Amino acid sequence: MTQKVHHQTERGARIALTKEQISRASYEAILAGTLSLAEGRELGRDRGPHGTGRASSGHEDGRKTPRKVRTARPCLCSCGGTTRGGRFLPGHDAKLRSELVAQIKKGDVLLRSERITPEQRRYAVERGLAGPEVLPEEERNG
Repeated sequence: MTQKVHHQTERGARIALTKEQISRASYEAILAGTLSLAEGRELGRDRGPHGTGRASSGHEDGRKTPRKVRTARPCLCSCGGTTRGGRFLPGHDAKLRSELVAQIKKGDVLLRSERITPEQRRYAVERGLAGPEVLPEEERNG
């Protein structure tokens, strides 16, 4: 029967495994008492305690395709901020909606103010704030 390892050694091994400083095989050997934590860290995360081959960690292949890089684009509310992924910065969709509703209440139901961009008009139609008549003719039909 193997001797139980100290609880702090067990904790250190668990943390080292989580931080990918040791391999799963080294972690199990440390818990079994056949390998010290220092020796496991020396071997690193790519090697197990037995032999010089790579450990079976499940991460050998890595990423097959590169990550998609999101390009920064301006916030749709025209605040000057940039966003990655969505069309708005947090809360700015409500800000634009309230501006569009205020513009419509002023009597500009076609949203022809110089402050409103074509993208904002498309957003108003998409959200049901205005009818398709606010869009240019070529966008209404297609």
